[in-house]
Amino acid sequence: MDLVSQCVPPLCSCMQSFVTGQDISYVFCTKEKIDDLKNTMEQLLAKRNDIKRVLEDPQNEGKLLGNEVQLWLRNVGEKGNKVEQLFEEYGKGNCVAGSCSINCFLRYKTGRNAFKLKEEITQLTTKQFEIKFIDIPPPRPVSESYKTVGKKISSNLDIASSYLADEAVGMIGIWGMGGVGKTALLKKIKQSLSGDANMGFDHVLFIEASKGIQVEELRKQIAERLNLESSYGKEGIFNDLKISNFVLLLDNIWEEVDLINLGIPHPYSNNNSTNRYKHKVIFTTRSEDVCAKMGAREKIIKVECLEPNEAWDLFKDNVNLDVIESNEKFKEIAWQVMEKCGGLPLALKVVGKAMSNKKSVEDWKFILNTIKNSGISKVQGVEESLLRILKFSYDYLPRNIQECFLYASILGWLRKDDLLELWMGLGLIGDFVNLQQAYGKARHIFKNLEESCLFYSSDDDYVRLNDVIYEMAVWIASNCGMNMNEWIVEKYDLFPNEIPSINADNWIFANRVIMSGKVELWPIWSHQCPDLLCLMIKKNSSFKNIPEGFFRQMPNLTYLDLQRTDIKELPKDIKHLVNLQYLNISGTKISSLPKELVYLKKLQYLICRDLKGLGKVEEDLMSRLQKLKVIDIFPSGWVDSEELKKLKKHNTIKGIGMRVVSKEVLQQLSCFPTTRLWLYNLDIISLSFDTLSCKSHGFFQQLNIESCPQLKELVMNGSRSHLNELDISNVEKLQNIIWTDLSPPEFFHVLKDLFISGCNLDNLAWVLHLPCLSFLHIEDCAKIETLFNIEAREIQQQEVSEHCLIFPTLEFLFITGLRKLVSISNFAWDFPRLASLTVLGCPNLKELPFKGATDNNQRMIDIQCERKWWESLEWDDATIPSHLQPFFVWVKEQNKGKRR
Repeated sequence: MDLVSQCVPPLCSCMQSFVTGQDISYVFCTKEKIDDLKNTMEQLLAKRNDIKRVLEDPQNEGKLLGNEVQLWLRNVGEKGNKVEQLFEEYGKGNCVAGSCSINCFLRYKTGRNAFKLKEEITQLTTKQFEIKFIDIPPPRPVSESYKTVGKKISSNLDIASSYLADEAVGMIGIWGMGGVGKTALLKKIKQSLSGDANMGFDHVLFIEASKGIQVEELRKQIAERLNLESSYGKEGIFNDLKISNFVLLLDNIWEEVDLINLGIPHPYSNNNSTNRYKHKVIFTTRSEDVCAKMGAREKIIKVECLEPNEAWDLFKDNVNLDVIESNEKFKEIAWQVMEKCGGLPLALKVVGKAMSNKKSVEDWKFILNTIKNSGISKVQGVEESLLRILKFSYDYLPRNIQECFLYASILGWLRKDDLLELWMGLGLIGDFVNLQQAYGKARHIFKNLEESCLFYSSDDDYVRLNDVIYEMAVWIASNCGMNMNEWIVEKYDLFPNEIPSINADNWIFANRVIMSGKVELWPIWSHQCPDLLCLMIKKNSSFKNIPEGFFRQMPNLTYLDLQRTDIKELPKDIKHLVNLQYLNISGTKISSLPKELVYLKKLQYLICRDLKGLGKVEEDLMSRLQKLKVIDIFPSGWVDSEELKKLKKHNTIKGIGMRVVSKEVLQQLSCFPTTRLWLYNLDIISLSFDTLSCKSHGFFQQLNIESCPQLKELVMNGSRSHLNELDISNVEKLQNIIWTDLSPPEFFHVLKDLFISGCNLDNLAWVLHLPCLSFLHIEDCAKIETLFNIEAREIQQQEVSEHCLIFPTLEFLFITGLRKLVSISNFAWDFPRLASLTVLGCPNLKELPFKGATDNNQRMIDIQCERKWWESLEWDDATIPSHLQPFFVWVKEQNKGKRR
């Protein structure tokens, strides 16, 4: 029996209708239908790219695309998504040949959908239209119906009123992110000055500035508020206001405004004729920098997002309250939606209004699922009224800082140092003489973005941003929703129930692909990815092997980050990445670098940290890469002194991190700008800090000294270091740390982590005042009886000075294996930020150096210890233990503490 007679009867049965020749072709020509669809889609994408090039023409910058082309581009995106879904279903292998009616029906369904999609795409491809642009209108101010609630606005209103009442204050700045309620606060101020409560002002002038507005238009508004002819020039306005008490409320300025050119007497003018009059200016802006330029450096009000309870009140004011209160399920869903708005008042209002006409639980669940899966911007009516207003903050940034913002936002929750490395590798920092200058440029970018309220830095040096700002970043990265394939970002939990597979067909025109978590990538792409510039596959334990041919698909790749994947080697075809400038394979299972790396002539950054088995790098590999700027093979990798001599001739190295295995290598490295060094088993008696890095261009961040049997002294000299981490272990003869040029707090002004183990140091009092120390671990130092022996003079200074805090930033303290330790300190202190204390193997320690005032501090401090030791402790103040939370650890006496 042939295949047709096998398949057609069951197919007819499934369809319950007559099967035509076209239907038969869907079953037996499925692959051909898929191939036809792929070719047709590529033609459509080619046309889209032609249009995209027109859009990116600099002469069209600042213009808004006409509605017809916007609709066409949106339809292209929708068709692309449908094609991707169809390819994914087909790629799962369900449409195999066979007599099973299910297989026949699946092939029929796939073939039919491919045929219909091809026809629809052909219509889009052949559609003719004219590309038109219109000027982008300025963002509309938040409407009068914008209701503000909560303690914050009342507090800010009180602050503004106090400034208005203060005769010495003339300029007041109100700043914050877009949509946070600055305009609402300014209108509240205006309202508070109405009627008899006008505080003696003859004129209260509310002027809407907005981005790009001309001086003439502002003058016209001022003249109208003063009931003057709109043609009045600045002299006429000035003459009218100089003999009046006025307050100018200037809303939504984007740069410094020349008040004199507007005709406004400057509030801080020295003109004697105006001294007896009250002249005040209050303005709102999204930039803290504008506040400074306007002269409001000290009198600034920052408007923050709302706390959850206040956000809930505002959300209820804009959604249908009767619906919420009719059912607990509505309230539960509404609360979750409210949380997704990130406390941003504009988002709460817009999303609330969009939901206000929905009256069924199913509708509300649909909106919640849409928000969870795609973000609040996908709720109907939200995109235009929310994201486009927020985007003006982004539009005002310089081009390179816009890119910095997008990467920082889309990757999310990165440390500042990681972001610096990312921006450098992408070429967004620009040229720099040394890493110190690069860090300075990065700090400027951080400051610019924080001043624009697009993100903020937390105390732990991580960068964070509002959820709605994240959605705006994703929306901008997709060309404002018109091209979802420019940035492809796939993030998954580390341990999902099912490992998703990625259909890479939509990567053909991708510029940037970012993937993290556990995800299957294969089978390998069967097509070129010529537009791919940046590829990040991070923290993916499923990524174990890179098949041959992988890198041939991306000839223009410039940035490759594979860190913390399970790959064991780089394939030989990495030599095809001739445009690669940045390569990061840190934390992988790679144990050697392939000689094919020498073909990467444009490589500037080679980051291979934490490769446990790396060892010596192949001879001449580094020195043949003549554009290398940063080499980081710390802590296991190293090169010999001859290779360092060759690298020195390049004169391009800005930073190098590696293991040091000989005195000759250590001597050579003194001429390099080192970043991280691990001194292992060196035959040295004394070590001077200023010999570890090039004096003029160094940016030394991490030093490990291990198993140096003859080392007796460590000399801290030279200029202030940038050291973040210092690790000294198994240096049994080390007895002395000598300070020459600077004191410990000045020398280690950014040191965060300190680990000392197996040394003969008997006093570590120099550690006490390190201003940034967060983690301290002292282990197996046999001579120590008092860990921090403080002189009486310093104790008195501590008692009288609030600026001389002991351990001002210490969060984690580990004291383990100090057999002779009797006292941690001869002086009790507060530990203002301590979160965890571990004490193990210290049998003679009977007291902890906490002040009795600890009972005023509501923080609980975790204590990791042995129960027997805890019960033997003596307390001068019985209230202290109530703020210490012991967690008992049962360890054998010979066990050491475990380093973090």
